[in-house]
Amino acid sequence: MPDQLKKYFKTCIGFIRDRIKKINFPVIRHRVGRFLRSWWQLIALLFAGIVFLYYPVGGMLVEDIDANTNIEIVQNRPEQSSAVEMMSFIINREVSKKMWTPNLPFFFPSYFLDNMPNFQLGMMSSVSTLAQAMSQRLARPIDDKREQHLIEAAKLLQYPGNIWMFSPENRLMPAPSSNSQYKKARKQLIKYSYSLNDGSEVFYRNPGDLAYFMDKLATNLAKGLEKIETQVREYSSNFTDNKADDIFYYTRGQIYADYLLLKALGADYKHIILDHNLYLPWTQMLSALELGAQISPTIVRNGELNSITAPNHLIAIAFYTTRARSLMREISQTLKKRAPRPQ
Repeated sequence: MPDQLKKYFKTCIGFIRDRIKKINFPVIRHRVGRFLRSWWQLIALLFAGIVFLYYPVGGMLVEDIDANTNIEIVQNRPEQSSAVEMMSFIINREVSKKMWTPNLPFFFPSYFLDNMPNFQLGMMSSVSTLAQAMSQRLARPIDDKREQHLIEAAKLLQYPGNIWMFSPENRLMPAPSSNSQYKKARKQLIKYSYSLNDGSEVFYRNPGDLAYFMDKLATNLAKGLEKIETQVREYSSNFTDNKADDIFYYTRGQIYADYLLLKALGADYKHIILDHNLYLPWTQMLSALELGAQISPTIVRNGELNSITAPNHLIAIAFYTTRARSLMREISQTLKKRAPRPQ
């Protein structure tokens, strides 16, 4: 090592030693203790810790947006339904295994999250839509004395997803939480599966029912597309759009759940799909939903449509949503042409 470099290091080390010697550690300890003994300063410190640590760190630990498409539910017994099992799986994963975030009050660290809550609400919207459609086509007549498991599950899944403990109409009145209602719905779906297994309920498979399910899911997607169109038309010229990510993740949750549910319906109605030569449009529909669900930008932008620098992620996800919805309608129309008319 050159002498000049050695001399430089010695000078630096000497300077650091001199600075350390000048530090009065007893005075520092005294000042720290006096600061902590002041209750209002301690409260200020705790508040700062909550603001800068509790919410950001807690929120990052809670947030878990799972768009895994490698989920398969295949029934070994032909009398059961993969779609019903998939609905039960989604509810269990999002409500029981994870934290249901859309209804959490301010003292939870996930209160300031908006991506995951909207993603979960979008998923539950699709589950609720299919459950309601299946209850209208597959459930027994209303005057049957047997317990209406499918109908009851559909009713429970229509419950708002943002209720924690109190009614939104009257904040002082207690109300069932969204979590508890969705868990009850899952129990009803499980009971319905048991009924299919023991033969007390029958899951009839005909083209008309599948067409009806496709129409309902397509209509649900159309509502989300209308929101995207309004948001892009009115706010894409703004430098920032704080609502764009809410709509994006709600739509992403919808099409992700639709992908899982329609893949399960494809297993239930496999022979009908093949008999109607719908294998190609069915796989194209699933591919569009899967590709849309995998869009995961770091920051969601609602840029101007003619911009060369700012992307528009709402338009990107709307493309795949529109593609999937168009194929749903095409499949539905083909099924209706050969489906027997209801008596």
